[in-house]
Formats: sequence, C-alpha cells, structure tokens
Amino acid sequence: MDPTNALSGYLNLLSKTSTFVSVDVADSTSLKMGENEQDAIYTFLSYHKFIRQHAYDQHGEVISISGDGMICRFQRPEDATAAVHQVLTELAAFNKRQNRLARPIQLRLGVHTGEVLETEGQAAGQIISHTLDLAAKLQQTAPPNHARFSEETATLLKQTSLALIRIGWDAKLKINVYQYGLTQSEKVATRQMPDPVKILVVEPDLDELMHLKKTLFTRRHEALAVYTIHQATLCSQSWKPHVIMLSGDLPWGTGWELLKGLRSNPKVSGIPVI
Repeated sequence: MDPTNALSGYLNLLSKTSTFVSVDVADSTSLKMGENEQDAIYTFLSYHKFIRQHAYDQHGEVISISGDGMICRFQRPEDATAAVHQVLTELAAFNKRQNRLARPIQLRLGVHTGEVLETEGQAAGQIISHTLDLAAKLQQTAPPNHARFSEETATLLKQTSLALIRIGWDAKLKINVYQYGLTQSEKVATRQMPDPVKILVVEPDLDELMHLKKTLFTRRHEALAVYTIHQATLCSQSWKPHVIMLSGDLPWGTGWELLKGLRSNPKVSGIPVI
C-alpha cells in the first residue's frame, strides 16, 4: 500500500460534533481481589453488556473498551444524558442480579461534547481527539456513582430533568464542571448481604455435601452441614443461619415437615429456604 495515498486519506478529514461518555469502575483492582476468577470474569463481562445496552437504547454506540473502561458516543447530548441517568438508576438492580462479587460495582462517568476530526472510512475505535480525552479526564475526577459534565454539554441540554450541580472551574482541565448523582428519592434501596453469609446445608448425601461446601467456601460463605431435620431444627435456632439450603433428596415428607416447622416458628420463619 502506498503510504502517500494512506496519508492523503487521513488528511481528508471531516468535522463532526459528538457527545462522549467515559465510564469506568471505581477501585476495580481491590474489587476483584480475593474473588473467584470465574465470578470476576462473569461480572465484568456483564458490566460491559450492561453499558452497551443502555448506550444502544439511547441511540449511541460503544466505540472503545479497555479493561474496565468504556467510551460511548452519541450524536445528541440529550441521548448521552439519558443513558447516564439510566446507567446510574439501574446500577443497583445490576448489582443485585448480575454481580457475583462480594462488593457492589460503583461507576464513575464523564460527559463532554465537542468536535472530532475523522475520515469517512475511519473506525470508531481509531478516533484521536481532545474531546474524547476531556470526557475521560472528567470521569477520573468524578466521585463513585456520579457523572461529571463539561459546561459545553450542560449548556446544550435544553430539556433535561437532571439536577446538574455546578462544581466550578477546573484549573487543570480549563473548563467549568457540573456534577450529577441520583437523589435520595431516585436511589433504589438494596439489601446488604452479611459477610460472610452463614448457610445451613441440609443434605444426607456425603458426596453432594462435600461438593456444596467446596463451592460455598470458594465464594467466602460459611457453611454448616447437617444430615437430619432434627439437627436442622436445632441449628436453625442456635446457629441462626442467614440461608438454609434444603436437599430435595430427603426422605419423603421430611423436607416439607422441616419447612412447615420453620415457617410456624416466629424466631426462624424469616430465614430464606432454597
């Protein structure tokens, strides 16, 4: 390929105005520390899908993924802002359903609007622009579960219900900065799991019991094994487990008998049984 022709192609640049959203996981290194590797991989791949879906839902696209960091591009700042709001609003549900790690994922987001120069055939991931860099730097200064907006983006938002708070002048970035986070009324209350989770395992089969204990141990749970419903009844009151795992292979009727006894006892009736 003639390098002269390639260079002339890149010099034939077009100017386009876009809004970029930079997303990153706060303190991701310590978040993964001590976790099962498969759980970490599943959680972060699910996080990628989570961000991609919200970008697409608001007519945007993901143009770059580098580790935990992602860059999304939108043609309209209103669409970028809607995506930011949806990500922060749905993050609690994501942590509840798809996060397999011990601690919740927290996100930092940065939003900036400006011109980028690119060729017609240039791939989105090849964009090199100060506009994109500013979105990333805004993200790096944002507190966990907050988004920071440049003044360029904030002034273009003609119709938005987001309560943007003016942070002020950033001397390093040389721009005015605005911040957004969910209000108390918008936040979804999530139940914090105890650490470790105490699980009472009722399983008569020794091989299955050892497999369950190993699995629970790798997830840093505390498991206590019993073999009969009498032992399970005593331990549910004295040990006070957070969850009871009840085998389906118990002798006919005994599993239902145990469940009925648990539900009729006010001291243990609230313990989930699976």
